[in-house]
Amino acid sequence: MVNEIVSELEKKADRSLLPLLQVRDGAARMLEALPQIYSTNLLVDPSRGQRVWELFGLFFLNQGRYHEALSIFTALYHHLLIAQDAAGHLHKGMPLVWIADCYSRMGFPVHAKRFLMLTLCEDAIRENGAVSPENTGIYFRLVWFHGVSERELLRFARLFNKLSIENTERAKFPEWILQQVDQAWMTELPSPNETGIYVINPLYVKYLLQNLGEGYGTELELLGEYLLTCMPGCRTVRRPRSGSTDYDIVCAVEGFEVDFRSELGRYFVCECKDWNKPADFTVMAKFCRVLDSIKSRFGILFAKEGISGQGQTRYAEREQLKVFQDRGIVIVVVDKEDLQNIADGAHFTQMLREKFEAVRLDLRPS
Repeated sequence: MVNEIVSELEKKADRSLLPLLQVRDGAARMLEALPQIYSTNLLVDPSRGQRVWELFGLFFLNQGRYHEALSIFTALYHHLLIAQDAAGHLHKGMPLVWIADCYSRMGFPVHAKRFLMLTLCEDAIRENGAVSPENTGIYFRLVWFHGVSERELLRFARLFNKLSIENTERAKFPEWILQQVDQAWMTELPSPNETGIYVINPLYVKYLLQNLGEGYGTELELLGEYLLTCMPGCRTVRRPRSGSTDYDIVCAVEGFEVDFRSELGRYFVCECKDWNKPADFTVMAKFCRVLDSIKSRFGILFAKEGISGQGQTRYAEREQLKVFQDRGIVIVVVDKEDLQNIADGAHFTQMLREKFEAVRLDLRPS
């Protein structure tokens, strides 16, 4: 297989790239060279630039160098997303399905399933809601290998296509489409090795970030939910209602509890405040009451401008500490700076760990 890939590369790829196949840091150097040689305009043509990117990724994938293959396919996916600004919607199923295959071979079932569903979003748009086993590779991957029934596959395909028609702008991101449907597809539990792996689409996060402050809070809820669903084993529901309150995001942790998340409990709730001022004492106290009513020990307050008294241990920040001391409830605060850091590559799960410990242990910034 590798010999066949190299043979095709010799016919189609720029000659300057071929020596990189023989050097140890070849993948890293390709990530610098490929965007320069194959611009976003050329990527629009799947038979030319996209195929060369794909072949380089497959070269590493078929040698078991999965992380390097992931870097190639992920870079291609991001370049296609950027190219859409000028070209309109582009089919991105090819890099997404290879990303899923990389995770599958690495033994990461949750990541593999998520990227297969993103692939299904793209294939459903291209096939107008009808995904055929004869025309796509997504059918056998989901039905044969992941046990999704044909009925469910076609149901999701129709939903994805409908959503893409209703909102063509947002449907450029398959992540947005996937957030609009139920999570019946989430049947896998994370393997121990993938529990600490956190992967997001930074372009989608930045897209949602630029829309914060619209006045309704829906963008921050979308962003918060997306960041949480990228944590392996975290299932979410956005805007459910109880008899007494509206929850912004409800989360359920599933799988093997092998790190600090065992302290979070089975369920936790998130509150989102997309305000142009810090969330105050009243917000913190009310959120504590909500968590107390459902017997949850943990909650996340997404507050664009942080909380009052931040850095001074006063007002809302003081109440945050008192809530844990009095009731054993940890509320962590994620603000716009934190969200920007995540978009730039910060590990959200590690960020939650640090914030959790800061409240529980009453730690001061170093």
